[in-house]
Amino acid sequence: MATIKDLKQKLRLVLKKPSTGRPVVQAITPFIWGKSGIGKSQAVKQLADEYGIAFLDVRLSQLESADIRGIPVPDMERHVATWLPPEFLPFEGISHFKGTAGILLLDEFNRARPDVLQAAFQLVLDRQVGMHKILDSWFIVAAGNLGDEDNTDVVAMDAALKNRFIHFTIDVDVDAWIEWAQARRINGDIVDFLRNRPNYLYYGTNDEDNVFVTPRSWEKFSDILGQNSAVDPIEISAILGPDIISGVAAPFIKYLELRQMVSGNDIVTTYTKNTQLQHKIQVMQRDQLYSLNDQVIDAITRLETIESLHLENVHTYITTVLEKDMYVALLRTLTKRCMDRENLFIDTYLQTYTEETKALIKILTEKG
Repeated sequence: MATIKDLKQKLRLVLKKPSTGRPVVQAITPFIWGKSGIGKSQAVKQLADEYGIAFLDVRLSQLESADIRGIPVPDMERHVATWLPPEFLPFEGISHFKGTAGILLLDEFNRARPDVLQAAFQLVLDRQVGMHKILDSWFIVAAGNLGDEDNTDVVAMDAALKNRFIHFTIDVDVDAWIEWAQARRINGDIVDFLRNRPNYLYYGTNDEDNVFVTPRSWEKFSDILGQNSAVDPIEISAILGPDIISGVAAPFIKYLELRQMVSGNDIVTTYTKNTQLQHKIQVMQRDQLYSLNDQVIDAITRLETIESLHLENVHTYITTVLEKDMYVALLRTLTKRCMDRENLFIDTYLQTYTEETKALIKILTEKG
């Protein structure tokens, strides 16, 4: 499966950026498969913005076939019926689309009614419906859901229809989402929370959930927090969290409560000489320490320079506070994170505390 970042790279190859004054040549139509709320339409819109062209998102599940085909009207002089095209599709001859270029996204494609699918089939195959042709300067992209895998009602597409597309299946990727979220100025607490708990980015899709969590949910929740910046985010999370981020509301509140008490950055930068901080940590429960450890790891991997004080603070914290299982879990995760990000902290730590090196290597390399 591809990530959103991979998807945009693939789309750039299939949908070549148009040159000034030249029509778009589209060899094949992309079909993007992915869970609801994962960011399919956002990715296509971002590509349109990158190209400097328009973006039109049409939800086929909300349409009837006449919305695509248009409606017949009598021409009494010629004794025939002519079809008036819908004004919202970029057909040739519609004045407000003259001289435009863009991407037409046929979203929720496999949730459309059968008669709508037939009209959409001709749109994809021939770039026209009846006598109405899509402008050459517009790309067409389709997108759909996975069905049972993401708890959505979908219509089976036959082989002839599927063969008209190039198919891209995308999945949740927390690193790509964080990169997007930081550019979009998503609430910092949300970003930090999901950086260390990526399983909560898309969470809780089953028949018993009225609300499940998707990247779209987090974006909306960030907007709510931003609109109420004068209100304690813990209070907002307690009131609206269950309705937007569902079962993740409780761990998110716990994260916010812990952040108000102490942060991972506090551990890395001040722990050894900060007696007040030490006292706060002494009264923490195991689940709070697990959350704090995630923040400590995150703070370490964000260090621009590694100083001896950082090493001392982390060493004192993990050797005097953490029980063996938590100590092992932190070091394993930290080692992997440092390797992924080419961060030298763990190497420097082992070289500094040589008396622990052999024991740590044994712990970190043992199976299970």
